[in-house]
Amino acid sequence: MSNYWIFKVKDEEGGLYGRKGMDIFLHRTKEGFWGIREIDENGKRETNVTKLKKGDRVIFYLVDKNSSRFIGTCEIDSEYVQLDAEQAKKLVHREFIDPEQGVFIKNVDRWEKTLPIDMLMGEASFINRSGKFGPFFQGRIKKIKHVTDYEAIIAAHKQMP
Repeated sequence: MSNYWIFKVKDEEGGLYGRKGMDIFLHRTKEGFWGIREIDENGKRETNVTKLKKGDRVIFYLVDKNSSRFIGTCEIDSEYVQLDAEQAKKLVHREFIDPEQGVFIKNVDRWEKTLPIDMLMGEASFINRSGKFGPFFQGRIKKIKHVTDYEAIIAAHKQMP
């Protein structure tokens, strides 16, 4: 049985290489590897990494100051892994701040028409009645507890004009 996930991507600011979230998304999906640090730069553990498995489904969510939105889907093609030296040489690009841990991905669908989060009001259980969804999106990966929420996002995207 597949699990369903939301992988967040956002702008990387400061430091040597500032990148837009959409550029990071395009880079990583083209490479076929979604880098995920088990422990982030602040020492916080990403609790769901050990639950990721081959065959799980993912929806990508771009966090943006102006318009946060869903931007595509994929299927996970591996367990959570630490890249070996040869893989890291091919897949880790310092200018994209790529971690050496994560999951391989396949069947990537980069949505030409992205789906703003507010289009899901009343459709997804993680958006409460007042329209607040921020607490749900803590962390870089989030498990979608109800397959109906995943299906609602896909259906809303298909209905985009």
